[in-house]
Amino acid sequence: MRKVLFSALVMTFLAGVLLAAPFQTLGLLRTPDAYVLPNKAAEILLVGYYRNVTGPSTADTDKWHKFVPYGMLGVGIFDSAEVGLFVGDSVYYLNAKVKLVEETLRMPQIAIGVDNIFSPVNRRRANDPHPGWRFEDHPDKTDYEYYSFYAVTSKQVVIGKTNWMFNFGGGNRRFSGQVPRSRVLQSLFASIEFSPMKDFYIQGEFSGHDFQAGLKYTYKNWGVRLGAQAIEDMFKGKDSDYTGNRRVALGISYLFDKYATAKRRPDIMELAKGAQAAEEPIVVVQEPVVTTPGTTEEPVGEVSLGTGSQDIGVQTGGTGYKELSPEVKDLLSELRALREEREKAQEALRELREWLKGLKE
Repeated sequence: MRKVLFSALVMTFLAGVLLAAPFQTLGLLRTPDAYVLPNKAAEILLVGYYRNVTGPSTADTDKWHKFVPYGMLGVGIFDSAEVGLFVGDSVYYLNAKVKLVEETLRMPQIAIGVDNIFSPVNRRRANDPHPGWRFEDHPDKTDYEYYSFYAVTSKQVVIGKTNWMFNFGGGNRRFSGQVPRSRVLQSLFASIEFSPMKDFYIQGEFSGHDFQAGLKYTYKNWGVRLGAQAIEDMFKGKDSDYTGNRRVALGISYLFDKYATAKRRPDIMELAKGAQAAEEPIVVVQEPVVTTPGTTEEPVGEVSLGTGSQDIGVQTGGTGYKELSPEVKDLLSELRALREEREKAQEALRELREWLKGLKE
């Protein structure tokens, strides 16, 4: 816990000296997912962001051609909420997210949240001209728009032995497109992540106005992330004001989870194994009891099949035999043979009792 507090103090100190870029949120690259950090867990992220942006909004200066370091700190609360801190560029704000529905094997996870709390970019549609405004020519001002609310749903699946995660949601302000090309899908965002090999992830997303792509590699509690923002600018024609724009970032993160008892998102393979175990039959066999003369005979040869939520009694000679698995059929055959042997032994005992009774007479 002292490490978490120390990290918070470090991030508070960095707020006065670092430059920040709107590149990371409580999710993938620029869009959130529905998962939250577990209780008593925190994650720190330090990023080097190279931003080379030209265009009419930058007043044709070299002000925004630079390397920009920035940082983030996220903290989990009661396994149901997450709060994140962003700092720098004369901008500091909080992000918050609350889990509403927890993911299961069949149900997605659902959360609501708000980004850019207390952001000084306190204008809606910040892309519109505001002469004299301090953020007038800032190329990322629309990503800083204050109080951007959203709802998001996330689902993990396994396709072809590969783990995939899909996220889809909608929001306002920073999630809404402010030029004609992005208003077709107004305020909607979506992202996808898949893992072709262990601990390595490929990410892609549409944030409501831009497309991002990234790579992530994790080792124990460490993570390395590489991403590119607004990659559509790289493919625009020479006549476009945005051609040649570059937004690329490399980040290193560390997760403090020593005191956490849960994970940020459920393991889809564990969920699948748990569901399979609950559905597999549980076979309980009652061993045969061979009685001796003068004792009470007990019934044998019964099998109990359980599905995890319901038990079904099956007699060795009853119905439903063809619907059982080959292993259970073999077991029932052995029980039938054992029952026949027991009946023969009981018949022999009865004959012995009759013979002994005759001797006494």
